[in-house]
Amino acid sequence: MKLEDIIKQIAHVSKAEIKKIAPADCDEIKYLILESKPGSIYEKMVLGYLTSICAECMYPRIFHLFRNDLDYIGFELEKGEIIVEIAGIMLGTCMKGGKIEVKKAGDETGSSMNGGEIIADEIKSIGNTIKGKIVAGQVGKISRNQGAQIFINGVIFKRSFLDRLLGK
Repeated sequence: MKLEDIIKQIAHVSKAEIKKIAPADCDEIKYLILESKPGSIYEKMVLGYLTSICAECMYPRIFHLFRNDLDYIGFELEKGEIIVEIAGIMLGTCMKGGKIEVKKAGDETGSSMNGGEIIADEIKSIGNTIKGKIVAGQVGKISRNQGAQIFINGVIFKRSFLDRLLGK
């Protein structure tokens, strides 16, 4: 099975639809993730869902993702653990549970996450979060609305009252 085969069979990019069509075997999903060359945002989102499906399939074992150029890793992750060295944009988007460990993450990390945990050495930017936990060594930018617990270099992130008043 190839990425194109999955895309041909789904009407919408959703975890439920992709899960119905994706291979049942975790090793086949891993191979699909490693061999695919996503070009469009649609293809990148499908691969992101596949990383979550694979981690959930492997649970309680850890999914070591040996590919460093993917966006949307851990898209809607519910359980399991993903370890990757370098992630693109939208890491952990809409996470509900589980854990992602990464050395370097791109823009909009944790966007709309509603649970789970992201641990990173470095994050380019954190998107708006609902719940969950993000632990990072350093962060470039943090979006305005944060519901997750965020720890940067061991210190809890809290916006000052003045920043909240001014909408920063």
